[in-house]
Amino acid sequence: MKKFNLSFIIPCYDADKFITKNIDKLIKFIKNKKYNYEIILINDGSTDQTLKKIKKIILKHKKVKIINNKENYGKSYSVRKGLKKAKYNYVILMDCDLPYFNVLNKVIMNVLRGNDLVLVNRRIKESKIILSSGFYKRVRVFIGDIIGKILNLTLNLEILGNDTQAGLKAFKKLKNFKKIKFISNKFFLDVEIINVYSNQQKKIKSIPVIFNYSKISSIKILSLKNFVILLEIIKVIFYLRFFQRKT
Repeated sequence: MKKFNLSFIIPCYDADKFITKNIDKLIKFIKNKKYNYEIILINDGSTDQTLKKIKKIILKHKKVKIINNKENYGKSYSVRKGLKKAKYNYVILMDCDLPYFNVLNKVIMNVLRGNDLVLVNRRIKESKIILSSGFYKRVRVFIGDIIGKILNLTLNLEILGNDTQAGLKAFKKLKNFKKIKFISNKFFLDVEIINVYSNQQKKIKSIPVIFNYSKISSIKILSLKNFVILLEIIKVIFYLRFFQRKT
């Protein structure tokens, strides 16, 4: 039986309440599936005890590595650093609260069976959102819809519903992957990766999911950071439309 090598890249911010439990859970899953693996945890300038907890994790698990950002630079910035360190061709991008863990095996199996990029897609008809707790989640859905419409109008992504931001993706590195320039620092590295695979007409697979928006989120409805996020998506779209496709 062929043994597959997987690089898990997991950005972390203020996750001390659950990071140890979640990494133990992930490693148990990986070992049960008998994958060869590395887990790269990026502490993105956490203000709690996340870094201390990660240091204890790497003492316990030799295949877990750490990257420490002394300041909070952003999720995409952290993942970009993880990608530079990842040594295997199959890459799994996950949020540290392990969203969509129940479909992790399906995502991995689909990329190992020949798809180039596999992602959780919350906007295909087979997916279902649970909105039992009200206003915050409805606003999150609305924001996601707006981002999807912006991407649909500006980029020709081969993704139904343009759901680029779900926190679980897997892909096989392209031959020129190290030479690809990514510019997002905050939240839109996902868009850049999908754009690359879409433009090169690679096989992209969407996985449906039943999901509930986490209460643990770096996205706050009333925050000046949202203006920074808006500026970044404009910058990323401009780069993808007028620069990257020409290179």
